[in-house]
Amino acid sequence: MLTRLTRLNFKYLLELVMWRSGSKRAVQMSATAPESSEQSLQAPTPPTAIPLGQIIMKLPGLFPRSFTRSYEDYRVFCEDSEKLQTQLLHTLPVFSNTHTQLGEKEARVLKVPVDSEGNYINEVCISPRNPAPRLKHVVFVHGYGAGLGFFLKNLEHLPLPNNEWCIHAIDMPGFGYSSRPRFPFQYPQSSQEDVHAWFHTRLRAWFEKRGLLKQPQDNMVVAHSLGAYVMALYANKYPTDFRKLVMCSPAGVCHSGNIDKGKLNPKIQRHANMSPPWWYVKLWDRNISPFSIVRSAGPLGSKITSGWSYRRFKQLLLKRPGDSSNAKRVAQFEALHRYSYGIFNRPGSGEYLLAFALSCGGNPRNALEETIFSEPGNADSFRAHCDWLWMYGENDWMNKSGGKRISDSLNKTFGSGKSRLDIVPNAGHHLYFDNYEFFNRRIVEEMELLGRE
Repeated sequence: MLTRLTRLNFKYLLELVMWRSGSKRAVQMSATAPESSEQSLQAPTPPTAIPLGQIIMKLPGLFPRSFTRSYEDYRVFCEDSEKLQTQLLHTLPVFSNTHTQLGEKEARVLKVPVDSEGNYINEVCISPRNPAPRLKHVVFVHGYGAGLGFFLKNLEHLPLPNNEWCIHAIDMPGFGYSSRPRFPFQYPQSSQEDVHAWFHTRLRAWFEKRGLLKQPQDNMVVAHSLGAYVMALYANKYPTDFRKLVMCSPAGVCHSGNIDKGKLNPKIQRHANMSPPWWYVKLWDRNISPFSIVRSAGPLGSKITSGWSYRRFKQLLLKRPGDSSNAKRVAQFEALHRYSYGIFNRPGSGEYLLAFALSCGGNPRNALEETIFSEPGNADSFRAHCDWLWMYGENDWMNKSGGKRISDSLNKTFGSGKSRLDIVPNAGHHLYFDNYEFFNRRIVEEMELLGRE
């Protein structure tokens, strides 16, 4: 049984790495030179079983990180795992007191206490060195398995208009470099309400401790994927804590049965009716994830992580108009890979929310469209006061139609302007990263709009 479980775990890891990256093609990459750009992102497809022998033959291409570098990453992690976050953040000019065209910024890394048990939320805060009398706040919340470091290019390039804005990027409870308490729930025995409360009470404590509830009308939240799912439920529980919620490629919006499959990307449509293997479902529900494999791999953990990170972040190596030097791009690529390994290798905690939010394959257990958004005019079920912006990548594998239906319903109920939907060109699920120039411009527009209201 142990041998079989190991084989299944290994297959599961390979499949999920390739599934999440949107490619079944092995990608060899050097961290010393940029590669040619792809015109469009490949659409991810559901996992299929791969013979173990074939997996072994493909290992060098699937996991391009060298053994030497993987061991070095492991050594640094064991000595001081926080160093991997520090190295990433220090690729940002703001951490070296660089002056920007819009004025000086300063940055801090904070560990904000959120309960009486010693737990904390990890935060990067970027603020004006000479702030306006009244500050507004934009809060970035990451998705599943991610951390605040994935917003690297947003933190690097977003301005602070009129020195009136403060940027906060946080790690959700049990994610990233936030504290990792034992996750006290097990699917399906525990209730979703208890699981959601575990996150929401800590997030609310962060808002309170950071003083963001003194003038909540000045707050905007930008949340991605599973983080968007969490923050939508938060907005319904604490209706007045922020003025606007930007839902970036949100998870858990609608069931696949509500998708117009004729509008799907052909590569996704081809697999729309396929079901994951039974063992994949079992591992999903029992919280056995690629992170479990990374944690048990010791010095090979960084090499395994590279099966995802080298594909996910390879565009950092591509020169963009007005971008930094090649050395800077390589440094950020390297630091972002090591950061990813660092957060993947930390003890499992908040990531176990996934089994409660989504069934295997990505269908929501309780879709937002059918719960809090089912009757926007019913004050008993829909209590959120904020405005909404739904953003999807042009090549997003998340279903856009659910977000559009909800947005239309909100506008029909509350009047036009309550909700909008935007498409980010040349971007996939990680739209904030794939086309950060366009994404950042849209966020600045929303910041300026909130400032005028």
